[in-house]
Amino acid sequence: MNELSLRVLNMLSTVRRATSVGMQQTTGAVRSTLARCAAARLLSTVPAGVESPGTIGLPPLGSTATFLRARFACTEDEVLGAEHSLLSNQVHPGIDPAQVNPGIDPARAANTCDSLQSLLSLSELELKKVVLTLPAMLGYSYEANIAPSLVALQWRLSLSVPELKRVVLRHPQVLGYSFEADIEPSLAKLVTRLSLKKPDLRRMVLKLPELLGYSYKADIAPSLAKLQARLSLSEPELSQVVVKTSAVISCSFETSIAPLLAALQSRLSLSELELKTVVVTLPNVLGFSYDDNIKPTLAFLETEFRLTPDELKDRVVANPALLSTSLELRYRPRVALASALGVSEFVLNPAAMYTDLKFMTWLRKRERLGLADEDWEALCALPLMERADRVNTKPR
Repeated sequence: MNELSLRVLNMLSTVRRATSVGMQQTTGAVRSTLARCAAARLLSTVPAGVESPGTIGLPPLGSTATFLRARFACTEDEVLGAEHSLLSNQVHPGIDPAQVNPGIDPARAANTCDSLQSLLSLSELELKKVVLTLPAMLGYSYEANIAPSLVALQWRLSLSVPELKRVVLRHPQVLGYSFEADIEPSLAKLVTRLSLKKPDLRRMVLKLPELLGYSYKADIAPSLAKLQARLSLSEPELSQVVVKTSAVISCSFETSIAPLLAALQSRLSLSELELKTVVVTLPNVLGFSYDDNIKPTLAFLETEFRLTPDELKDRVVANPALLSTSLELRYRPRVALASALGVSEFVLNPAAMYTDLKFMTWLRKRERLGLADEDWEALCALPLMERADRVNTKPR
């Protein structure tokens, strides 16, 4: 078997992998064109004079691969992923596969990349991430499409360049949105619905850049209505919850938020008013996982601090922030340190709410080992996770 035949087999194997693993929805037209792209890249290695097959009047089939390899040193899998993304946007029922082409104009692609990189001070790695997330941007005109939308978005939200860069890096798809047709209409309706001030809207977008791609009618309005109805929230309360936890807009109410609320309410036997109080006081709770975060935290508090179910409920309703304190990074190491220092009458507030300095000051007054000042200072200098072990291993 000669070298070219081996390359053909390897390339076809890669195409089959790309169209079967993680791309189950790939259509026949896309598979056909990916194979033609592979052939085009192979033909670039045979003697000069043999032309790459393509579609008359369109860029060569191998142009995307050539650009991505030359500019970003992309792997074959990365090239295939980019071509697949470009093709998926072109294919629709009844289209002739021969007319499907993921080729790009290299000069336009280079200008778009260079201009975007300069505007946002992107590193080459950051630019590569943006391009591979949204390969279609290689075909956009920077001057006609990308720059006007980014400038309008920056002005609308009073974003600094680093903040605009953060939005693009977290949600590169924003480069494909029209500010006038896509972004501004939804933002305007959201502002009206929640009576948002400009700083509130700015904070929401910075927390959740995906918000810029949501349809107000299809995505945002239904989520807001369901959350408001479930908790009987007033308009100001709804606004407060959403501003503090923008992610509620991106979560499915039926599969994420409703089950979480039901589980929390059942676990603590909360009334509707008490459940509402917890959420309004700690909106972030809507983004927690009940099984991974809330359930083990409640079990720990109940057991470690010997709380009855009613006492646990009263503590959480009075101070919902107890649910947001990390079990592994704060509760457990603080309780372990107190135990190692002989402080048996440990109470909940120091474990959960005190700053590290205040916690260690509180503990110093109660520790039973009589540590010297220099030993205590050395203990405080250690990471919290290591302090209990240091006490337990120190000669008495």
